Amino acid sequence: MARSARCGHSWHLRTHEEGHVTQDSSFEKIRREVAQDLKPVRPLCSGWTSALIVFPVALFLLSLVLIVYGLRSDAAEIGSAPLWVPASLMVASAYAVLVLALIQRAPEATVSWTWWVALPLAAIVFQVGGAYWTLTHGSVPPSVSWQVEAMCFWRVSALGLPPVILVLVLLSRGLPLRPKVAGLLGGLGGGFISEGVYRLHCGISHPGHIVPWHTSAVLVMGLLGLLAGIWWEHRRLQSWAER
Repeated sequence: MARSARCGHSWHLRTHEEGHVTQDSSFEKIRREVAQDLKPVRPLCSGWTSALIVFPVALFLLSLVLIVYGLRSDAAEIGSAPLWVPASLMVASAYAVLVLALIQRAPEATVSWTWWVALPLAAIVFQVGGAYWTLTHGSVPPSVSWQVEAMCFWRVSALGLPPVILVLVLLSRGLPLRPKVAGLLGGLGGGFISEGVYRLHCGISHPGHIVPWHTSAVLVMGLLGLLAGIWWEHRRLQSWAER
């Protein structure tokens, strides 16, 4: 009986040891797979630095507008300050909005909602206020058809696509916890850049033209970024669910 008990005890120990070996081998297999998947990762630049990457695109758009369309016909009458200061404020506010968007590439980064609401609103205030300032220094243009006014919408939208796409690419290199907010801000920032640049050509400064045709184009760029953020978040959740 004692021998039988010893045999049973030995069998129990052997089973436990085999399970321990199996567990260790599984751990080693996982460790090897993880080690093979490890790759060096370049640290993300700060939001302030990353936003500067967009400005060569802004300079290209500025050159494109000046070469293809030229300054507005009454630029000499308006003067340098009413013409260039509102455009510069728009681009500066676009930079601030892009910084907020790109800061959120890091998972641990958080931005208060008051900032990402206040800065786009401030950019719109600069847009409408700059239109009033320019209007007081220039001549009132004759009424034009809505088809002519709609050209501003399409041009601002087309000019906004390159900076918006670049910002979305920069965002995709990080892991924002709120991709919809980051995409929305990135789209708005790109739209504000194109608006600030194209305002140098558009000869209609009345807010009745600026808001429905220019501001709406900026908002469409923001919507484009928001949709990209929604798609990105859906893909990420789907990828996690498949693991």
